[in-house]
Amino acid sequence: MGKLEMQVIIAMKGHPGSGKSTLAHSIASALQIPLIDKDDIKDCTIPLHSSSPPSLLNDLSYHATWQIASTQLRLGLSVLLDSPLSRRSHLDRLLLLSSSSSARLLVIDCKPSDHAEWRRRLESRGAGGGGGGHKPATWPELEKLLEEYGGCTEYEMGDVAKLVVDTTSLPLEKLCSSALDFIFSHAAPAPLSNQI
Repeated sequence: MGKLEMQVIIAMKGHPGSGKSTLAHSIASALQIPLIDKDDIKDCTIPLHSSSPPSLLNDLSYHATWQIASTQLRLGLSVLLDSPLSRRSHLDRLLLLSSSSSARLLVIDCKPSDHAEWRRRLESRGAGGGGGGHKPATWPELEKLLEEYGGCTEYEMGDVAKLVVDTTSLPLEKLCSSALDFIFSHAAPAPLSNQI
């Protein structure tokens, strides 16, 4: 595996059970870069769930994710962020992080087309206790979450480079290979213009 020629922030995007975390782990392992998972942070807030509004704990999880990413970027590392990236304000925060660190922001959007397979994965994870207490464990719970989003998860990304992957159409190795091709194609410094 080659080395990245410049710092990048790779942001995963996708709904629960879409396969984004599995793909994120594969990419981070291949690139040997830090993976910062918002759910790892949110899992640590479970003792606070009975006394704090869920939206506050979710926001706290995002802020901690961005703060950890900022530290890694200051150290000169590229980072991979695993979160749903469900609101435009989350992307705006990453754009600020990208600008302040001079790292290129890349988004990998996981969109499973086979809903039966997506449902199987989600409910298999839920049955195994992999929901972390705050993720949907059944298809009806996911449908309720998507209804609450009210379409806010689909937003314009401007000139941010984005790869959309169907996580139910190809094996993980091919998905990872496609994602790495995308990352390396956007991780080269811009050529210097010839000046006289």
